[in-house]
Order: sequence, then structure tokens, then C-alpha cells
Amino acid sequence: MSDAARKSFDRAGGHATDRAGGRFVDLLAAALAKRGALIASNRTQALRVFSGDAEGAPGVFVDVYGPAGASGAVMMVYEGRAPKMFMGEGAQRMAADVLAVLAASSLGVTAVYVKPFPKDRAKLGGEMPEEVTSATPAAGTAMGEAMVVCEIDWNLEVRLFDGLSTGLFLDQRENRAAMALAVKRRMEKNGERLAVLNTFAYTCAFSVAAARAGAETTSVDVSGRYLEWGKRNFAHNKIDVSEQAAARAGTGGGHRFAKMDTFEFFAYAKRKGLKYDLIILDPPSFAAGSKKKGIKPFSSTADYGRLVKEAAALLRPHGAIFASTNTQELCVAPMAGEVIRLEREIVKALGREPRWLKLPAAASDFAMEEGRFAARFFAV
Repeated sequence: MSDAARKSFDRAGGHATDRAGGRFVDLLAAALAKRGALIASNRTQALRVFSGDAEGAPGVFVDVYGPAGASGAVMMVYEGRAPKMFMGEGAQRMAADVLAVLAASSLGVTAVYVKPFPKDRAKLGGEMPEEVTSATPAAGTAMGEAMVVCEIDWNLEVRLFDGLSTGLFLDQRENRAAMALAVKRRMEKNGERLAVLNTFAYTCAFSVAAARAGAETTSVDVSGRYLEWGKRNFAHNKIDVSEQAAARAGTGGGHRFAKMDTFEFFAYAKRKGLKYDLIILDPPSFAAGSKKKGIKPFSSTADYGRLVKEAAALLRPHGAIFASTNTQELCVAPMAGEVIRLEREIVKALGREPRWLKLPAAASDFAMEEGRFAARFFAV
């Protein structure tokens, strides 16, 4: 939507007058219709039903979580990008409109939570505003603190009012499926259990997908809270992650969790001679360091090359790396016709062109957002 159209959208109290046109509820209904096949497929109980500028309302995104008739929606509103009608008290009015559309659909949404994203999150000072942590939704009936959603072949826990995130990155759904399939095919071919290292693991969704395919996993994250969430995700899939289970699996086997900085873990793995068949790299754009722990801040634009280089050193023969980013500078090509910067960083870090492996196209609920994130899968 153009700036002029956005102003028109605001002046009309929700009516867009450009060709993308119609009231926001009409835009949402149209977006929902595009996802009819995905919804009917029952492939996932967590999906994006509205994608901001690509569907007519800049800075506004709507995700739905849960089984039909008992699902909740999260409306994310980005300050400085979203039309003014979505800000402040207007967000509650828009949430009611969103609920009306989604409740009447086959999704059967019963609540809408709003997450306003400030321009400068540093101003939050590490504290989350009450509106993103309150169990009371902007519209509808309050939901439980946590719910378990089914995605493809695994169950994952999400929390709709746990700050600015929910515990699951929906845009990685098909990539999780691709990694699980790669693990399964390699194990069927070689008859050996694979070892998967998931760095910046967050709530360990990639680890769960790999484990469901039969792999041993190691999940690394600086947050103990998110690793505990990850352990619950394993439990939701009836996968034993106890120390006893790991011991029964033998040295390096089973499913392990390391509360460490990724580079710190790389150094540890090198000292211990640990090797992996598949390494997942899905870092944040930026992560604050810790002077107390001697951990330097992480920046994808500055540190991605080092990340790839050190990960490659931990691969077993015929090993592979999945590298992903939502850092905009890495998702674009310097000039038309050139490869994206992420790919250039990978080649530069390795000192040669790797063997590129195929990844699936973006899921239909994220297809219009291509360019906002990028991923490469390659063998070294």
C-alpha cells in the first residue's frame, strides 16, 4: 500500500480507497480465502492469515494458533508502519473486527490478542508491557496460558500472551519439514542414526522435527527458560530427554541441551571432538552480549560468516548446514542478477562454493513475504 493509500485508509476509519481496497475486514477475508487449501489440508494448526503490506495493511500481521473451534489469534502491529487506526485504543476495535471474521471461518477463532511492536524495543528496558502479557484478550474469551498445536508430524507448545513472541516461528514450518525429511532419507540410506546440532535453538522446534525423524539432537541457546520450553516440546511428542535416556543412548547420544552462547558451544565441541551430520543456524538479527559471562554481542550482518566457518569445522564427512536469516541486509542481492548476501557470506566463509541442496518453496501463508527472510541448505 502506498503512503497516499495508507493516509486514505486512516481518514476513512478503516476504508482503503486504492485498488487493494475495501475495509480491513474485507482484506482479511480475502487473505483468508487464499489460504483455504492450507487450512483444509490440516497440515498445521498454526498459520499466518494476514501478511501486512503484501495484503493491503502495512505493519499488520495476523497469526492463528490451535484446533478449529478452540483457536486463538495474535495480531501484531508495528509502530510507524501500521495505519493509525491500529494503534492505541483503535487496536481493540480492530481486534473485534478480526475476531468477527475469524470466528465465522472454519478456523473458529475464539480470542484475539494484540502485540504492539515499538519502533525501538530497547526502550522497553527488558520489561514487557502488560498488554502483551495479560491473559485478557483484546477481543473474545480468555485462553489458557499455553496450548499445544500440531504442525505436520510434531506437537509444539505456544503461548499467546508471553510477551512479543509465541514460542514458534511459523515461517520456518516447511524448512523444519525439509530438515526432518533430509534426516529420514539419509538414515534410510546409510542405516546410521544422525547427529543434529541446533544452534540459537529457542524452543527447539527444529530439534523436535529432527528427533521425530530419528536423529540424536543437541539444542544450544543462552536462555535456560527457552530450553526448558524446548524440553516440554519433546515431552509433547513423547520423546524422553532425561539424563538417563541420554546415558542409555551412549556418549553424545539421545537429546541434549546446552545453555551456552553458540560460539562458546562451538569452542566446547571442538575441544571435545564432537561432530555432527546436520547443523541448524537460525540466529536473530542481533543478540546482546554479557560482559559478566564474557559473551560478545552477536550481529548477523557482522558475524554470519564466522558462524558458518566455525559450524563447518564441526561437520562429519558429507555433513550439511541449514543457514537462515531474517536480517534484511542478508536477504537481498547487492545488484540485480546477483546472489543474495547470505549466499555470498557462506561462500566467502567456506572459501569455495558448497554443494547447494534443495529447499522447499515458502509455505502458501508466507509466499507473499519472500524477501523478508532467506535460507540456504548446503553440503560441505
